[in-house]
Parts: sequence; C-alpha cells; structure tokens
Amino acid sequence: MDLFDPTYGTMGSVVRRVRRTSQPEANERLPPGVEEVISRGSCYIGRLNDRIVLKYASDLNDLGFLKSIRVERRILQIIGPHPRIIQSMGLVEDGLILKYYPNGTLHNFIQAHPDERLERRLEWCKQLVDTLSFVHSKRVIHCDICLQNIFLDENFNIILADFQGLFLSSVSGQPLLDGMTRECAKAYMPRENLYVVNVQTDLFAVGSAIYHIIAGHEVFPELDSINDEDVITARFINGEFPNNDYVASHIVEKCWRGEYSSAAEISADIAAVQAAAEDVAEELRRRDVDMEFDNEEYEQYEEKEEQDKDEEEDAEYDEEEDAEYDEEEDAEYEYDDEEDEEVL
Repeated sequence: MDLFDPTYGTMGSVVRRVRRTSQPEANERLPPGVEEVISRGSCYIGRLNDRIVLKYASDLNDLGFLKSIRVERRILQIIGPHPRIIQSMGLVEDGLILKYYPNGTLHNFIQAHPDERLERRLEWCKQLVDTLSFVHSKRVIHCDICLQNIFLDENFNIILADFQGLFLSSVSGQPLLDGMTRECAKAYMPRENLYVVNVQTDLFAVGSAIYHIIAGHEVFPELDSINDEDVITARFINGEFPNNDYVASHIVEKCWRGEYSSAAEISADIAAVQAAAEDVAEELRRRDVDMEFDNEEYEQYEEKEEQDKDEEEDAEYDEEEDAEYDEEEDAEYEYDDEEDEEVL
C-alpha cells in the first residue's frame, strides 16, 4: 500500500495539536457547575458530579473548538449506543455532557499498574479493535486512537472516547463531518497530506495503542510527540521499529506497515495470540499441579522407604537375637548330654 496515496484533499481548516496537561492554567475557564477540571487538551473535561462530565472549549471565542464539540455530538448520534463507546447526554450551552468513568484512562491505569497480567492486556487490545471495527462500519474514522482517549468502566473494560474525527459519505467517500482532530506523532501514519485519513490511518494508530498496552509504555519513550515529531515520523517511514521482543509484535508491525485492511483482521490475529497464551498458561498450570503431585508422591515414597528400612533392621535384629539364643540353647543342651554320659 502506498502511504502517500491521498484519498481526499485538504479541508481548509487548521488541525491543532495541543499537549495534554494536568496542571491548571492561568485564568482557565470554569463553566457553571464544574467541580474540577480532570483533563486539559484541545478541549477541557470538567466533572459535574459523580456521574457526568462536561466537555467544553477552553476559549469561548475559538470557533474551531466549538465546532469540534458539535461534530463529536453528531458522530456519537450516528454511531448510536454501544457498550464500548462513551455515552453522550447531549449538548448544553457550554459544551457536551458525557458519562463520567471514575476509573480514569487506560493510559493512567497502565502507568499505575505496570505488573498488570498479560491476559487482561490482550483482552483490552481485542476490545479496542472490535470496537473500532464497529465504528468503521458506521463510516466513521476516529482519527485520534491513543490510550488517553480510552477510559475504563466499572468492570475495567475499555470505553473508546473523543470522537472528533470524520463521518464519510457512503457515495463519494468524502467527509460529511470533520472535527479536525488528527493523531499525535507516535500514532500518525506518515503521509504527505495531514488531512488524508481513512481506515488504514486508524489501523496504524491502533498498532501504536496495542504496543502501548502490551509494552506498558508509548512507542519511542525517549522521544517527545511534539518536539521530536520529525524524528518519530522518519523512524516510521524507514521501518525503524522498536525491538520485537514483546507479545503480539507481529500484529503491531503489520499495523505500522499498512498490511491490514480492516480492524476485524487484527481482531482475528489477537484472538490467535490469546488462544496461544491460554494454552501456555494451561500448560504451566498443569505442570505446577504435576510438580506438586510428584513432590507429594516422592515424600510418600521416602516415608515408605524409611518404614521398610526400619522393618528390615528390626527383622535383622530379631534374626540375630534368635540365632544367638539358639546357639546358647544348643550349647546348654550339649553340656547336659555330656553330664548324662558322665552319670551313666
């Protein structure tokens, strides 16, 4: 596949990449009802209560951000309800009301739990690509798949969020809606035109997300997504990927090389890895059981050996005692015979 073969042209708007931060900014806007700001990026997320949040523009005069929020609301309407997609409660004057997920983002969870078991990591990968497959079936391109845009529900299943991407025409394939969000450098498929997005650009980003989930850190952790953007892009173009010493590396590299045509294909490969991982886990469990059984059996064997040894020693002792007793008795009997002879 040609990475630089444009699907459609420039949209005439400006795509901005804003660094996410948890630090409050001077004179930041706090709409009525917002108890605290829990995320700061191209848009802010303010917690209204323990059930809902408000997604709003940091600057009311920035029409681009306001448009992105309206596009997100419309795209979520088009997609419809889904257990792995963030729930929208509709627009209000200050922004978009969304469901609150107190377990936070997958990015923060993995950072706080570096020892999370492989089975759960693979399940997150599977949930992500299955959700994306559903999104693509609705002719929606997400355009910003990363762990900061994935939340965890009460059961620690993934919730895909931040739908400021594209909705495509079923006839021309041209965008009918565009929230003007694009991937960060570490999830960005190299291409001549930033605005050219399609299924493959999303699948490339999924590769970086799977890498992050399995490896526990972003691709190229020594590089900054904004300051080192050119270096990161050059590495992807030249195929200078991280060492493939992690689980599912072949899937990640196929995403980065543009060798998948759908999220469903990735899902099938992840399912195969899950099955193989389960086989290995089952074999290890079986060996542990066998080892415990063998150890117990060996202890019983040793115990029996000791008993047999004791019984043999007791038997030998008894035989020696009997032999000595018989010899003494015989000697006494012979002596008696001699005495009888003398008497006779």
